[in-house]
Amino acid sequence: MDASLLVLAGGSEGKAWLPVGNSILLRCVAQSLASAFSEVLASFVEPEQLEQPVPYRVVFDRRIPGGPLAGLEAGLTAARHEVVFAVECDMPYITPSFAELAVAAARTADAAIPRPSSGPAKICGAYRRTALPAISRALDAGHSNTEWAVEQIDVTWLEGQDPDQFRTVTTPAELERLHAALSSQR
Repeated sequence: MDASLLVLAGGSEGKAWLPVGNSILLRCVAQSLASAFSEVLASFVEPEQLEQPVPYRVVFDRRIPGGPLAGLEAGLTAARHEVVFAVECDMPYITPSFAELAVAAARTADAAIPRPSSGPAKICGAYRRTALPAISRALDAGHSNTEWAVEQIDVTWLEGQDPDQFRTVTTPAELERLHAALSSQR
């Protein structure tokens, strides 16, 4: 695809570096989607977060603190393509088919984001560069949550997606389930 993959890895918890099999969570997420994209970027808050080299183009937040929205701003600014598919590094279940659907839908809007059945929208989705001014304004106004920025742009809501693919790895038990799922795929 003529689009960039952006893995948001700047969380203060250091989840990007959690071991998963013979790899780390950041690489697990990136590798599961990378073959669909012509560019892969990883965003971090600051250089000190890089515990080891990563085989992707690395970008750093331009605003601290800014949360995932600042990582998205950095990725959209640095990406070589008009459309960027953003996924947090603790979301290993996102499928390439969903990423492709989101990228295609974002070509006619500022963003294509799954509509969650409950809870706030995550940052996961495809964003065109046309969303960048609204994201920057949100950060300028002190907003680091996705909801405020999303209200300011034209979004294609992706309905009816399997909610399991938007699960995050946030506990040791969830990390163990991911290990088990990956082991059974081998």
